[in-house]
Amino acid sequence: MTLGSSVVESRGLLAKAGALRDRLRSASVGQLILILLLVVVLGYLIVVPLGNLLWTTLTWSPADVRLHPDASPGAFTLSHWERVMTGRVSEQLVWRPLRNSLVVGVIAAACALVLGAGLAWLLVRTDLPGRKRIRTALVLPYMLPSFAIALAWTTLFRSGSLGGNASAYESLFGQPPPDWLALGPIPIITVVTLHYFPFAFLVVSSALTAYDAQLEECAEILGASRKRILWRITLPIVMPSVASAFVLIFGKALGTFAAVAILGTPAGFDTLATMIYANMTLGLPANAFILALLLIVIASLVVYANSRITRQTSRFVTISVKGFKTNVVSLGPWRWPLFFVVVLIIAIGVVLPIALLVYQSIAIVPGVIDLSNVTSYFWVGESDPEVFRYGEPGVLHNPRILRATWNSIRLAGAGALISAFLGVLIGYLTVRAPWKRLGRLLDQIAFIPYLVPGIALGAVYLSMFAVRRGPIPPLFGTFALLLLLVVINGLPYTTRTGAAAVTQISKELEEAAELYGASPLRRFLRVVLPLTASGVASGAMITFIGIMRELSLLIMVITPSLSVLMSLSFSYTSQDYIQHGNALMLIVVFITMLGEIVLWRFGKGKLARFASKTGD
Repeated sequence: MTLGSSVVESRGLLAKAGALRDRLRSASVGQLILILLLVVVLGYLIVVPLGNLLWTTLTWSPADVRLHPDASPGAFTLSHWERVMTGRVSEQLVWRPLRNSLVVGVIAAACALVLGAGLAWLLVRTDLPGRKRIRTALVLPYMLPSFAIALAWTTLFRSGSLGGNASAYESLFGQPPPDWLALGPIPIITVVTLHYFPFAFLVVSSALTAYDAQLEECAEILGASRKRILWRITLPIVMPSVASAFVLIFGKALGTFAAVAILGTPAGFDTLATMIYANMTLGLPANAFILALLLIVIASLVVYANSRITRQTSRFVTISVKGFKTNVVSLGPWRWPLFFVVVLIIAIGVVLPIALLVYQSIAIVPGVIDLSNVTSYFWVGESDPEVFRYGEPGVLHNPRILRATWNSIRLAGAGALISAFLGVLIGYLTVRAPWKRLGRLLDQIAFIPYLVPGIALGAVYLSMFAVRRGPIPPLFGTFALLLLLVVINGLPYTTRTGAAAVTQISKELEEAAELYGASPLRRFLRVVLPLTASGVASGAMITFIGIMRELSLLIMVITPSLSVLMSLSFSYTSQDYIQHGNALMLIVVFITMLGEIVLWRFGKGKLARFASKTGD
């Protein structure tokens, strides 16, 4: 090789390096512009509505003039806060619902944790028969909307003495059930427990699976008793996960709306969630927004407590050069009795609610258990007042139901795909962009909706987009508002799955594409997106299921022309159209499970393994 050729080659390499540097600089500028754009857009869609909600509670509105003739719309005032927090109605408006919310949240979380943790130990650390299939079945109650379980409860224990149709209990035993069993805190806590115990099961079983049982064996060799091993080794290691599960279930139970509306409100048992809905329907938005802010503050404290608890996990890290081992405890003679107990729990949590929904959807008189009381009218019948006094046609001939079904499917499908794509994009910018502070700011803004309970987020968007805001027209009563709401609500989940998927991709792949001249957009679409497709599928699956069974998030912004299955089922149930309400819940359950199966197979077969690693 001559000196001249070496010089030419060196100049060529320098030229390529310079071009690469220029492309990297332009890519960084493009990423910066995109991050800033997303920060502005999400700030307007997430932060500004919260500020607008707070401002509404501090100013007079035109609706306040009817109660306060001297009020000046738009003027600053603390009257709303004084009336809600210290006025004559404060006990009924905020303090009693707050106590009820805390009671339901604490007791339901404790019961769900005990049940879920006990099942986790049986399925992870014992020789219980059929553990793999039972583990899959135990996740199903979490897929059922709490509203579906509440409807099943009313079928069993609704009291004719409190108004409405009789229940199966009364049909079988000839007398109405006790009032405390039909309505009030006991039914609500039971329903919430049945809905959330699979969440505790998943969290605790994950901790038990990751825990090396050789620690227990070492302690046993050194002479420690079983009781001492449990209290000094096992519990301290899994306690952060146990505490985290309790806190998260408590936070979720605080915002429960459907179960309380069905099983509590008729008996005068209201929570903050139902009081927000009641005040909005009465045209008192300031009262509702103050209650929404209280829920947001409590939820934020719950998330902060959970973050503090999870940090304690780092105290219990074990390092070993040997293989991982899980110790299986022999149940001995209790093996099969405990197996049947677990099967009974699955039957109560999944099979019984679905069976009751099916029966109530074909019963002529709700609650009467008799084969002569069965009809197919509520599914395939046309309008006939002689069969059904209201003349409402069956599901397959009912334009309201068919329209609501289409609205639910397109809302869940579009919302899941958009939210999942945005989640991967935000996750990519958060992980890869050189501006770490801006990336963290974007991630924190996207996480804010997690702190806002569904009923409160719906109230926030109702206050924000019910009127024209600059160039944005009023969106109330449009599909765009529903889509925007479900996408924003799903971002905290999809950004986490997206970021987790991006971190599994080596930067070398993007750098190789960069060397071949691929633009930032082309690299994202042709390299990053296909490799994170499992994260997209996982985020879409979670979001689709969540939207299909969502009620509290949408109940504030739904209109008759834009009803979805959950809102229409709630409306039918409130009007005592029991059969139609139960039929719609069955459609929700069917579509949810079908979507779970389709998206699960899609993500597992074509895309990758992220969904299979994250469990349900």
